[in-house]
Amino acid sequence: MTVGLERCLRDGQDVMVHRSGRQLETIRCDGLEIIEPARSLVDAWSWAWSPVRNARARSERPLVRQAVIEAVRTRAVRASAVRRESRRAARHAGRSELAALLELVERVCQSELEVFGVLHVLPAPPAVPAYIQQHRIALPDSRYAELDVAWPDAQVAVELDGAAFHGSREARERDLRRDSALAAVGWVVLRFSYDRLISEPAECRREIEAVVRHRLTDR
Repeated sequence: MTVGLERCLRDGQDVMVHRSGRQLETIRCDGLEIIEPARSLVDAWSWAWSPVRNARARSERPLVRQAVIEAVRTRAVRASAVRRESRRAARHAGRSELAALLELVERVCQSELEVFGVLHVLPAPPAVPAYIQQHRIALPDSRYAELDVAWPDAQVAVELDGAAFHGSREARERDLRRDSALAAVGWVVLRFSYDRLISEPAECRREIEAVVRHRLTDR
């Protein structure tokens, strides 16, 4: 909770009160007056990168990172608005880390796993041509498939399978049907689980490079 300097409120269970001298810009949401979302994200980010003041900073960082990703992905807030609030909050903690994450999300990274993939797994020039994220392909039944990562010239797709969306039996069946439909139009789909991506990033990268190069050579 953020209040002006004229207020004097104490922290409560699971509630931290921040007193701020900056002008508070608020909006109405479900009858409540709340701080504009971009400002809330920057305040939460700064708090999660302030281990001296916040004993739970390290454990809160993944939650705040996911909040930023989801807010921008769902267009609840624009990345430019978060950047603007970051500039207004002079020297806030974690500024460079926030800027780096926003850049990756604007490149169409839709999850923390995709961010990890871009930073540690996916090969790039000169090893292979540049890839495209969230690439749409028309399927034979008039549906569209949106691929996590694609090399269109090689017709190779890479799917980064997080447990939240690919762990159930129904999700696996959906993925198999989708991969078969893509194969019908000439695409090869490489799927990597969360566990393997995290534990063997270099090996995953080598496998992707090998398939992309082979497919390009055959064309």
